[in-house]
Amino acid sequence: MPHVGGQKLKIINEYQILMNESDEQHQINAVEMTRRLKSRGIPAERKTVYKDMDTLMDAGVDVVKGDFGYYIGTRVFELAELKLLVDAVGASKFISQKKTKDLVEKITTLAGMDDAAQLQRQVVVPEKATAANEKIFYTIDVIYQCLDNDKKMAFKYQEWTLTKEMKPRHGGKIYKVSPAFLIRNDENYYLVAYDGESGQIRHYRVDKMVSAEMLDEERDGKEERKALNPQEYARQHVSMFAGDERAITIRFAKNLVGVVLDKFGTNIDLRPDGDAHVKARLSVAVSPQLYGWLTGIGASLCYPEDEAAKFKEYLKGILEY
Repeated sequence: MPHVGGQKLKIINEYQILMNESDEQHQINAVEMTRRLKSRGIPAERKTVYKDMDTLMDAGVDVVKGDFGYYIGTRVFELAELKLLVDAVGASKFISQKKTKDLVEKITTLAGMDDAAQLQRQVVVPEKATAANEKIFYTIDVIYQCLDNDKKMAFKYQEWTLTKEMKPRHGGKIYKVSPAFLIRNDENYYLVAYDGESGQIRHYRVDKMVSAEMLDEERDGKEERKALNPQEYARQHVSMFAGDERAITIRFAKNLVGVVLDKFGTNIDLRPDGDAHVKARLSVAVSPQLYGWLTGIGASLCYPEDEAAKFKEYLKGILEY
């Protein structure tokens, strides 16, 4: 019955049924498959199901013929991997509460029936502290379009106000930049791009970008973008705040070596400074946020002298409040 309604989609539906509803403990025989197809409005016969299963196997789909029916043998993701994906989505501040739940449900469908049930039991979707920008996925799509087509992009950039509202910065100014890459840092997504107006590499929180669009103009700043290294950029910009990049030396307690290496990577220079302290030389964008991080772990900035003096002024300013 090749021309009966729904027959052209029959094998696709059979594949979907196997993917969503079968595993080794939940095998589907030919009779049961015809029943499930009919519930979808697709007439089927037991003989054609056998042929379709052979066709799927010939096409490279891991359909296994078990003692009680057919099932999908191996899946793209293992249960532990799906748990990691769910945890990553749940921990991402830039994904809204609603989108988080939608993504978790979609990830769950990648598991077999028993694994899906286990995943659903163990999944806890945390409440988001803030309302994320629902259009962030559209913005990310625009960014990738610009990267693929070597084009500039335009957007408005928002910031928080005292009334706890997001308002366009600089009166709704249109930012025009040449995207270099996306980077995730401190649970947020950032666009690193070349700003032709200032002639500098800058970064922007993706969830604060609105009205994003690809322009007809080709990207500029080719040499500046080519010189960038995503990992180095993230390491040098503490909490992704801008500042002049400089080589500095910091001093901290010996037991904090792991904290510093976790923050700045293992390529920094370390040397003992007495029995209880260590000095580290590193290249980083110097900013008040860096000073705040150093203060938080009880570290000092000891070189160069002008930066050490600025750090002391920063600490004095805190004490004066």
